[in-house]
Amino acid sequence: MLKCRPALPSDVRMIIDLHVSMSQNTYAHILPEAYLKDVLPAEKRDLWQKRCAVLPSPDHLIIVACDGAEIAGFCCFVFNEEKEFGTYLHNLYVSPSFQGKGAAKTLLREALSTFEHSRKDLPVHLVAFAKNTKARAVYDRLGGVVIERREVARAGNPAVELVRYQWPTAHDLLEKLAA
Repeated sequence: MLKCRPALPSDVRMIIDLHVSMSQNTYAHILPEAYLKDVLPAEKRDLWQKRCAVLPSPDHLIIVACDGAEIAGFCCFVFNEEKEFGTYLHNLYVSPSFQGKGAAKTLLREALSTFEHSRKDLPVHLVAFAKNTKARAVYDRLGGVVIERREVARAGNPAVELVRYQWPTAHDLLEKLAA
């Protein structure tokens, strides 16, 4: 049975490993192989070492779902980026062996339930690759509305289309997760 808890600094290695392996598999048809193999691992290592250096943080909330000592998934809400769209769900990753079993919903429910009351009244948003149809199907089922489409080129890679999903409030997303 999965148990959710706030991330600890000691979780950083497992978070990095899951983020890198999931990104390399999920985005293989979206991003160049050389980027996924040679650049992405260092980017994610730097990101998570910085985020996990001081926990808890007023800038973000990281929740992990654990099956014993193994991290089955994690989510990260960032509070001070792209605030004009609400609270930013920057990361949601679940290990393949736990996908389709409610782990993502459990992670989101756990994280959203810890929000301060005033934050629950704000919109929630995320950005996904337009070609990530599996994730987009989940966001569609949860009632997310695409409010923006844009092309972005980063790290010398070809441009990719991104879509921004938004829910009117964290309360609304919690209701969809409960249904």
